[in-house]
Amino acid sequence: MTEHRDQQLRQLISLLQDGEFHSGQKLADELSVSRAYIWKLMQQLEELGLEFESVTRKGYRLLKPLQLLNPEQLLQSMINNGMSDWQCEVLLLTDSTNQQLKGSGFCHKKLLAAEYQSAGRGRRGRQWVSPLASNLYWSVGWQTQMPVQQLGGLSLIVGLAIIKALNKLGIKGVQLKWPNDIRYQGRKLGGILIELSGDMAGALQVVIGVGLNMQMGTSVAKSIEQEWMNLHELAPEVSRQQVLAEMIIELNQALETFEQKGFESFQADWKAVDECFGQKVSILQHNQELKGIGAGVDATGALLLQTGKGIVPIYAGEVSLRFRS
Repeated sequence: MTEHRDQQLRQLISLLQDGEFHSGQKLADELSVSRAYIWKLMQQLEELGLEFESVTRKGYRLLKPLQLLNPEQLLQSMINNGMSDWQCEVLLLTDSTNQQLKGSGFCHKKLLAAEYQSAGRGRRGRQWVSPLASNLYWSVGWQTQMPVQQLGGLSLIVGLAIIKALNKLGIKGVQLKWPNDIRYQGRKLGGILIELSGDMAGALQVVIGVGLNMQMGTSVAKSIEQEWMNLHELAPEVSRQQVLAEMIIELNQALETFEQKGFESFQADWKAVDECFGQKVSILQHNQELKGIGAGVDATGALLLQTGKGIVPIYAGEVSLRFRS
């Protein structure tokens, strides 16, 4: 898709974002294009996951009002909170924010968000459903001298930063399922994907990716295989802009503390929001299943599983809270 087309789509979304009807002719005049071309752009928005209705003599109307992310306001929020050394970029369309930040695009302390991802990824390479201007998809580049062995708790502290940000916005009761799921009463709100590259014995380039459901329509989420929910079910008045700004501010503080003190200083915070604690847990590793009771995490961020043979540390695996006895 050309940069010019991206600009036209962004302009069209801005005109429609109030959720009111706009005639095809008026939209065509605003963009200096034909009504037929407006129809093509609307079809493209539909393909990208934006839901709207078209009514004869009334025009087009989004089914729910929306607001595009504002990079200038995000950057100002970061500067106001002592993050003047950070960079911020918001793309309309991309394959994956993590992918964009990896390799030659990597930059330490850079926030990259997108309104739409064509190839967003969740855990174990699963597709992350990413409709246009509906949720939050963002990645942060972070370079660290910490040895790779000490980064086991990184996805956990990212989750804790997100919960702290939500608490500041008045959203309570969100929990974390080890190692990277953000959930509310058993339904998934979001996920974290961390990728490492560089010298494992020296400076590591870390890409922290986060997807958070905000106001996703059910029609575009049919492919999701687990129970999920939108943050707007808990706080309909909170905007994507507010949530993203608070998450980045809290993440910056958490990363600084993590570098100075390691994961051990976050253990008590984790216990307070640990969805697995005291619950029957099933771990799938290399096609083998291990069952037990969640017993918290250790100082490295490993999941502790109480089994018939004692407490076993889990460093990787697919975690389920539903299994038959």
